[in-house]
Amino acid sequence: MQSYPKPSAVGGTLIRKVIAQCKKLEVTLPLEEPVLIAVSGGVDSMVLAHLLARYGRRLIDPSRITLLHLDHGWRPESGKEEKSLVKNLAKELEVGFRSEKLDPPSKTLMSKNWEEDARLKRTKVFDTLAGPKQKWKYVFTAHHLDDLAETLFFRFLRGEIFEQNKGILFNDPPVLRPFLQVSKEEIRAYAKAEKVPFLEDPTNLETDQFRGLYRARLMPHLIRHFPGLHKTLATYANRTSLNRESPLDNSLRVAIESAIGIPLNRAQRTALSSKVSQMKVGERLSLPEGLQLKRLKNGYFIETPEPGNSR
Repeated sequence: MQSYPKPSAVGGTLIRKVIAQCKKLEVTLPLEEPVLIAVSGGVDSMVLAHLLARYGRRLIDPSRITLLHLDHGWRPESGKEEKSLVKNLAKELEVGFRSEKLDPPSKTLMSKNWEEDARLKRTKVFDTLAGPKQKWKYVFTAHHLDDLAETLFFRFLRGEIFEQNKGILFNDPPVLRPFLQVSKEEIRAYAKAEKVPFLEDPTNLETDQFRGLYRARLMPHLIRHFPGLHKTLATYANRTSLNRESPLDNSLRVAIESAIGIPLNRAQRTALSSKVSQMKVGERLSLPEGLQLKRLKNGYFIETPEPGNSR
């Protein structure tokens, strides 16, 4: 029988942090159902796949892991290179491999913003492949602490901070994001220590787009003056984002109580909070008085089933 591999110092720290976070949020370990790990070929997802498959036996047995590569169809040559890299990693780690090709923006467009279009198409694939009645129970993605800070920062700039101050959910069925307490610096340190191969996407740092400008210049400049700024932002977002059963937002509760004309008691607030936290964009939740709560990308909308009678 092959001995259990011993991680590097940074690897040991990372896997303990991921396991502790899962336990804190009441994810029963080890996971008994098969899972997917979304892997693009970039450093974040390659490290996540390597960490869980190589050192995550207390979290899930590698035999239950399948690496999922999604080809966005943006750059044909890049898609082939990334797919090959992920497939080779799956072979090295002795885990499953699956590849899905998304329609490029030139063929179908779910949003005028290419990044949002890709996100919506990824979400559709995740919902098709994973869930309680699917072959795979969860999809693990590599969103990390710096992504959490970036999300909060952009919502502030767009004026969405008062409606959506939660950042990124740890548990967003069928998606789990175990790296939300892990920094980009830690991820790169792991890749170096464990010699994990990865590809850099040059578009991430193209400064003609504001997101690239933020990553390449703005945030590094701010951190030089305010060390730990990204961790401070992430800590603020983490207050409510990590647990999908966090208390119902006060503003949403007030809006619902105003719409239905009666106050909610504690049991009702708890039950509603659980249901609201699991809603996906576009879904509706029935409320008293024939009203419905619709989940939007940037918040919620209370409406009646009949068109033209929303409030």
